[in-house]
Amino acid sequence: MNPLIARVAHDAAAPLEAMIARLLKKVALVALGMGCVIAASVFLTIDLFAFIQTLAGTLVAALSVAALFLIAAIVCLWLASRPERAATAAAQPLAAVASKEAQDNLPKPNPEFVAKIDAIVAPILEILRQAGLEKEALAVEAGAEIAKQLNAFSLVGFAIVAGVVIGRILRSKRALL
Repeated sequence: MNPLIARVAHDAAAPLEAMIARLLKKVALVALGMGCVIAASVFLTIDLFAFIQTLAGTLVAALSVAALFLIAAIVCLWLASRPERAATAAAQPLAAVASKEAQDNLPKPNPEFVAKIDAIVAPILEILRQAGLEKEALAVEAGAEIAKQLNAFSLVGFAIVAGVVIGRILRSKRALL
């Protein structure tokens, strides 16, 4: 096989392999979690039976636990048998109108605030583009657009949360060195 084609095939398959590995890891963790939930429910059922047995006797305890599971089964079957609400053709234009109204109700960003953000981001974007970091420049542009939609209070809150997260990431990387 041509080395160029082999490299392209390997580069194309690498993200797929990583995605499959993550998927298998999540499936294993969900299966393990479900096993723990089943074990916990068994022990809680036994404990509930023993508690009711001390209060009212064996027969009442057995009937109470069985009734609890019967009610849970009926509720689950009722929820499963309900028809799904499908989006009809008439409801779709209504949803489009509602989303347009929601966009109209959003507060308009302050032009002075937007101009300040553009003034701050412009030199950073220029440096990133000159360095050939196009993906990073796009990320900065996207962040600037998000910042333009926020008001000053939520922008400060977002900056604080981002600072804490980035600080923890950097601190953990320093600890590894």
